[in-house]
Amino acid sequence: MLILLDCRPLQFAGPDSEKSRLLFSVAAALTRERDWQWLLLADKTTPPGSFPELPGQTLLIKRALPGRIGWRLWYDWQIPRLAKKHKANLVMLTGGVAAGDTLVPQCLWMPERADSTRGRGIPPVYAGRLGESLRRAAAVFCFSGRDRDWLTARVKTAADKLVVIYPSPVAAISPLPPVDRESLKAEFAQGKEYFFADVTAAREEGVIHLLKAFSLFKKRQLSNLQLVVTGIAAEGLQEKLDTYKYREAVHWRQPSAGISDRAHARLLAGAYAALFLFDGNSLGTSVLNAWKAGVPVLLTAGSRLQEMAGDAAIYADGADDAALAANLMSVYKDETLRSQLIQRGLTRIAEFGADRASAAVREAIDKII
Repeated sequence: MLILLDCRPLQFAGPDSEKSRLLFSVAAALTRERDWQWLLLADKTTPPGSFPELPGQTLLIKRALPGRIGWRLWYDWQIPRLAKKHKANLVMLTGGVAAGDTLVPQCLWMPERADSTRGRGIPPVYAGRLGESLRRAAAVFCFSGRDRDWLTARVKTAADKLVVIYPSPVAAISPLPPVDRESLKAEFAQGKEYFFADVTAAREEGVIHLLKAFSLFKKRQLSNLQLVVTGIAAEGLQEKLDTYKYREAVHWRQPSAGISDRAHARLLAGAYAALFLFDGNSLGTSVLNAWKAGVPVLLTAGSRLQEMAGDAAIYADGADDAALAANLMSVYKDETLRSQLIQRGLTRIAEFGADRASAAVREAIDKII
């Protein structure tokens, strides 16, 4: 079977985005299991090495016009024309927008997790064609039960098409040996234990709440525990950090500092506990990585990651500094709680293997081909 895979939206997301990694890991698994062939469609701005190699793949580069007109032509003219020309058996769209009449079934990956706090749940660029796309697609892949419910409420007839696909942890991650943990602490945290906080999707206000909670923790606990933060600092935050009382205990590792994905994963694996308080469009891969590394997880109550984590994390209101500080103190002081969280995470990780994602996609495709 030949599948035409629209890679243009993935060019904008980047090859290292959670969605790109998830989608290509699923495609690779399907190729191993079924010997399916892939026709990867991208535009001329694609730099070399933008996509992982799939066995038996063909990369098709086509010119695309910029702007909304360009996207409309891409979906309504370019993709249907190429699907017919190359005799594709299935078209897989990755930007949440279905193509024009392709004469063969279409599978649709939503662009990101739905956010019900936004009026239309997804960015406006996709919202205008959402209903039409849900009706046209034969299968729709989304990233949480909350996404599925939100999409069903928009187009009730789409309920039977919707399939929830969860991410999987990075295969190479595992609990670090004590000698490696000590090395990480020496390199990044003055040789001391540290909390790890990912602020990639955070606004300045959110990071300030985190710092206030850490201040309360330090004041009440009189601990030398450090805070290692990864992500791009919000504009104007550096000035506040310069006057922060516990600034010597905060270590900011920005992408521009040269921290690689592998180093990021090791930094997470060496933490005493991990804080994911700003989920943004995260699919939850970092939470799974923390569990696999044997690191307890703290999340924001009501966040979109709570569905995934269940009782394998502890929660606090992200704007409640005292509640977050109390959670930091609990996981620091209560070794029984910390051990329970680690064990629950290791148990829960079994529900998120890469084989489960590929099996769900394969089953959906089998129903429509």
